[in-house]
Amino acid sequence: MTNEEKAGIYHSLLLRHDRLDEKISDIKSEAAGRDLNKDQLLKVEKLEIQKEQVVAETQSLFPDFK
Repeated sequence: MTNEEKAGIYHSLLLRHDRLDEKISDIKSEAAGRDLNKDQLLKVEKLEIQKEQVVAETQSLFPDFK
């Protein structure tokens, strides 16, 4: 894979990570300073897992980078 291809994939992963962050922020803002309910907590948990998967995908693009 060329560096240009990696850069394109990296960019799309970064955008996906940002969208997941935005969704988490939206859920937290719905609570308006109160504790999240069970449904909101579950949604945030699932989104956090998706973010971890995006990070893992990103790291796999650059296996030699530490």
